[in-house]
Amino acid sequence: MSRKNILWLASWYPNRYDKFNGDFIQRHAQAASIDNDIYVIHLQDAIDISGTDEEVNTQGGLTEKIIYYKKGSGILGKLVKQIRFFTIYKNAINEYVQKHGLPHCVHVHVPWKAGLLALWVKRKYRVPYLVTEHWGIYNDIVEDNIFTKPLYVRKLLAHIINESERLITVSAFIGKCINNLIASKEFIFVPNVVNTNYFKFSGQKYKRFTFLHVSNMVELKNVNGILQAFKIFLDEKNPNVQLVLIGNQNYFYEKKAIELGIPSRNLNFKGEVLYDEVAKEMQQSHCLILNSNIENSPCVIGEGLCCGLPVIATRVGGIPELVNEVNSILIEPQNIDNLVFAMKELYNNYLSFDGRSMSENAKQMFSCEIISKKLNDIYWQIEKVN
Repeated sequence: MSRKNILWLASWYPNRYDKFNGDFIQRHAQAASIDNDIYVIHLQDAIDISGTDEEVNTQGGLTEKIIYYKKGSGILGKLVKQIRFFTIYKNAINEYVQKHGLPHCVHVHVPWKAGLLALWVKRKYRVPYLVTEHWGIYNDIVEDNIFTKPLYVRKLLAHIINESERLITVSAFIGKCINNLIASKEFIFVPNVVNTNYFKFSGQKYKRFTFLHVSNMVELKNVNGILQAFKIFLDEKNPNVQLVLIGNQNYFYEKKAIELGIPSRNLNFKGEVLYDEVAKEMQQSHCLILNSNIENSPCVIGEGLCCGLPVIATRVGGIPELVNEVNSILIEPQNIDNLVFAMKELYNNYLSFDGRSMSENAKQMFSCEIISKKLNDIYWQIEKVN
């Protein structure tokens, strides 16, 4: 099969202000570029520039164009910002077409607002587009949910999705939620990508049994529940174990740990660390804990499994699609007793988990090569609009 030129319009993407913004989209792009030539355009507002600035990075089959534009303030400033956003984005797309010709298709990641540009491309250039939705707003649980959005946003989202040639979701859960709340559209499940050059089985473990939590430490991750359960676990078992927490350095949780009386020797807040360092922590740990109240398709579960790390996670969102009885223990959300029981079970039966086998199986679901093949098959199904 010959390589196709695919234009990606990404609402979120890593940039110089936030290297983690949509990093999972970037990993999808890296995977897709194995078999096709991917050109990403992302616009990022900024307060420290007067006009526009841009970065263009090319590696192999992937080109990333990040355009920075002045962020407005006040009602008038926000209106000017929206006009500037669409003008700059359209100019960037036109420039791409002039230089590279029409793409085989446009691939939108997070339809609000990049999907509006895909609609424009479809009308102007007769080029079809597909949508991958990563945004976990299609519920009534998260604070910033779909029902908090203005009616016009919901209607436009439905129109973008309905006009797409394919709807891809990173979990079947979010696909079903979209169907129930926004638009009736058949969807294709393509999971998040794990870079198995980093996240792979090692066999080298901490000397002490280690529970690991990795997240952005927001309230929905229920880190408080993890700390409370860990304290009970320590008091009941009194083992020589540790809990390592990676993510935003939130001193609230450190104070909470002190209030609970968790000994400092059993607890390690590492803050934010680099991607490859997360992999090393997963390789050295014995169990990953994710105690979320709601989730879409958390990247850390795939990363942990590719390291051969058994998982304790809540039975919410798309999590049950990623795990099975061989590699995980699922618990109910906001249930400390459930979490304590699962920690005891995993601690006592750790040797029954075959890390090497778990890692090999996870690669067949999350690796770049697997995701590239899935996306390539979808691209080959897309035909130009007549």
